[in-house]
Amino acid sequence: MKKPLLSVVVHLLHLALFLLAMLLLQPCVVLAIMSTPSSLAAGDSLKPPNYVTSPSGDFAFGFRALPDSNASSSSSFLLAIWFRFDPGRVVWFAADAGSGSAVVAGGQSVLSLSTTGQLSLANPGTSNAWTPYTDASQNYGSLLVLRDTGNLQFLGPDGKTVVWESFGHPTDTLLPGQLMAPGTLLRSRASDTNFSSGRFIFIVQKDGNIVMYRTDLPGSGPTAPINAYWSSGTCCVGNTTLYFDAELVGHLYYRLTDGTSRNLTAPQPVPSAGSRFFYQHATLDPDGILRVYILPNNTGDRNGNATWSVVNPPVPSDGCQVVTNSWRGMCGPNSYCVYDADNRLDCECLGGYTFLHTQFRYEGCAPAFLQDTCDDGKSSHSSEFKLVELPNTYWANPIFYEQHKSITAEQCQDLCLHNCLCAAALFDGSSNSCLEAAMLTTGWQQNGTSMRTLVKVRIKGPPAVILPYAVIAGLGMLLFATACILLVHCYITNKKETNRKYLSATVFTRKELRRATNGFSKLLGQGGFGKVYHGIVKSLEAHDVAVKELRSADEYQEMEFENEVQSIGRIHHRNLVRMVGYCKEGVHRMLVFEFMPGGSLGDVLFKPSGERPSWSWRAEAAIAIARGLEYLHYGCTSQIVHCDIKPDNILLDDRRIPKITDFGIARLLDGDKLKQTITHVRGTLGYLAPEWFSGERKVDSKVDVFSFGVVLLEMICCRKYPPPPPAPADDGGQDGSRCSDDDGDDSEDLGMPVTLRAWVSDLVREGDVGRAVQGDKEALQDLERVERFARIAIWCVQGEPSMRPTMRSVVWMMEGTMEVDPLPADDPPAPRVHDFPAAAAST
Repeated sequence: MKKPLLSVVVHLLHLALFLLAMLLLQPCVVLAIMSTPSSLAAGDSLKPPNYVTSPSGDFAFGFRALPDSNASSSSSFLLAIWFRFDPGRVVWFAADAGSGSAVVAGGQSVLSLSTTGQLSLANPGTSNAWTPYTDASQNYGSLLVLRDTGNLQFLGPDGKTVVWESFGHPTDTLLPGQLMAPGTLLRSRASDTNFSSGRFIFIVQKDGNIVMYRTDLPGSGPTAPINAYWSSGTCCVGNTTLYFDAELVGHLYYRLTDGTSRNLTAPQPVPSAGSRFFYQHATLDPDGILRVYILPNNTGDRNGNATWSVVNPPVPSDGCQVVTNSWRGMCGPNSYCVYDADNRLDCECLGGYTFLHTQFRYEGCAPAFLQDTCDDGKSSHSSEFKLVELPNTYWANPIFYEQHKSITAEQCQDLCLHNCLCAAALFDGSSNSCLEAAMLTTGWQQNGTSMRTLVKVRIKGPPAVILPYAVIAGLGMLLFATACILLVHCYITNKKETNRKYLSATVFTRKELRRATNGFSKLLGQGGFGKVYHGIVKSLEAHDVAVKELRSADEYQEMEFENEVQSIGRIHHRNLVRMVGYCKEGVHRMLVFEFMPGGSLGDVLFKPSGERPSWSWRAEAAIAIARGLEYLHYGCTSQIVHCDIKPDNILLDDRRIPKITDFGIARLLDGDKLKQTITHVRGTLGYLAPEWFSGERKVDSKVDVFSFGVVLLEMICCRKYPPPPPAPADDGGQDGSRCSDDDGDDSEDLGMPVTLRAWVSDLVREGDVGRAVQGDKEALQDLERVERFARIAIWCVQGEPSMRPTMRSVVWMMEGTMEVDPLPADDPPAPRVHDFPAAAAST
């Protein structure tokens, strides 16, 4: 009987150990769930700026902000694959099937894999902007997965069959393990940052030849033989396939129909470790050259500053000296090919010439002076020109009309100077020959050449023709006199209106504002600083206004009124309420603002019905509010600290665009003085930073960062920070009553400001941030952004001001252009006003 009992005890111990192990492993399971996904399943979607990563984390696929966009307000994205540690290295992008240019997605675009198995990118207001296949009726899948090779695969319903893959549809880049079957091509970009279709293609033709073409030249189609500038010379041998060898470094080769292989680029000698210790890609660069780039994968820098090396001679290897079958060079007329600092091909103009298009230098150059002409019947204007030598240049195909042999360099120069048709002279010292050219084409920089390039440039203007200039001068004087008369007239007629302007704000009388508000009858709201009325002013473009009547009993009214007039009157920003006028008459002080019909942010977030606004609107509104605060801190002549950021001071216009109002507490900071000693603490205690209650009571722009963090937590969770405890009796009742009339519900937990912050912080650390938006389906589908915003909010409400980010950094982090640091290891809740009863009493 003892053995069965012992056996039962042993089994129970094993079961207990198993359950304990499962509990210990639970955080690991949560972290695994929190990791960035490497695939999209049926029913999933992806929105900017989100992306998925390969299992190794080396590659990313998703929405990447266009490099030439403003990083702080990106609204244009590529749907692309890139090296995750170097976002500038895009190796594939969704392209238009016709032009080959990148498909540009907007901030509201969505890549979705429907439950029926169709994959597509949709832009708002348009049909599908991109789909990976041409016949949607025959291609359905269940999973979109990014492999560690950088290959994006769309798998069929069985989860195994590859319906479509990026390796089969390259853009301008090849990765190790990728091949180019007959008929496949690479197309260069317009530039490194411009993803429009470039002017070069690299194609594996079905006749067995591998050819590189220029597509910007006249001819019968982009693959006209006269526009080819390189080929493998394997025409008419049957199918040829190009391979990027994944086992070696820098090795591209092609295999012919008979099974023989030839190197396009030779493999590089590397240590025995092999290719697995290198990142590689081969790209048809915007200058028309195919280069293989490598980077050791143990490079320490993984912040987009990695330095890639070019291995092997590029294809073609003769670079600037490449010409098409029609003898067209890499640069246009009157320009020549050079190598830039990165050994890329570039173009330079002849002396005295300028580029036709500075962004597309390869189009050629034109003279920046009046060229010689034969229109006046003279064959020579030699006194007006000289020849300037351009050293170390060679011209393979100049457009010349006359050639001279057995001639000296001086004679060659003299012939060109005295010939009105000559734009440049080429003298060959090895054969003593001279070419008089009307235009120079197909040139490049070349040391040691025997050719001397002599460019004809103007040194003085042609003889003046007096009569036309006299007529023009007379007309100019007449127009000038007429303009002066009109200006004087406008000045006299508008002098009265000009006197009514102050800092771009209209001056109103109290009688005008009483009439506009119908005797101050329609009260919009009131607070500790005064009452706000709705009014109609027909003299303004937007008739509806909000008139804020300041309380004359306020001992600080005069100073704060002047502050509002001087600061708000000069501010114009999409996310700030604009002040359109003011009244300063006797003891009366009033401010006139544009009317915000949408109510306040608090009205929208905390409806009595419990209905919450959509997550997409809350996220965009939070970014807009952050941009408004950033403008106050960095966009004004003198920095402005708001000091009273809360939902009731964020209003919505008729399109529900949020705008920050109530700058009555804000102070203009003089010059680069980033902090000032304030004399009065005003605002809602539940949103004030702890430094308001420190002994010295010094504040700077970081108090706005703290208040914004509180508002951001409310916008994420749709939970209202409750009012602080009522002020002590000796406070005079001014601030206490003002702070408490935000919400009169005594059932709220007075410790909630600390609890909400600590609660969200714990959820982030435990990988369970979804609980903060429980019941919000849209937010639950965008948990990556929810978590990012939550981390930002927690950093904003740090008790130590130096640990809080600036509003500029907050904007960048919210837009996804700047990484959010992990939460600090020791993260106690920030001290709140509830922890400072003595300080609250003293204020």
